[in-house]
Amino acid sequence: MTTANPAISAWASHPLGKAARAAIAVGGLVTATLVLMTASVVATGSWALVILGVGIAALSVRAARLPSPLRLTLVSLALIAIPLTFQAF
Repeated sequence: MTTANPAISAWASHPLGKAARAAIAVGGLVTATLVLMTASVVATGSWALVILGVGIAALSVRAARLPSPLRLTLVSLALIAIPLTFQAF
């Protein structure tokens, strides 16, 4: 079962929406790359950073391809998890 959100569909089809979607994808991939590079130098907990980096990459690309409130929320939560993970490990 899916629900349509006309506000997000209309926003995503405009030129500024397309630019924002590209920024979400590129920003997520750059952030994921930096997290994965950090995982290579961390002594403990590198597995958590690898999972977080791959998750950020996947979530940001999926949110950029077909934005929905749930996907955008998941990307935001994954980005919030970065500093928490760095503090934990």
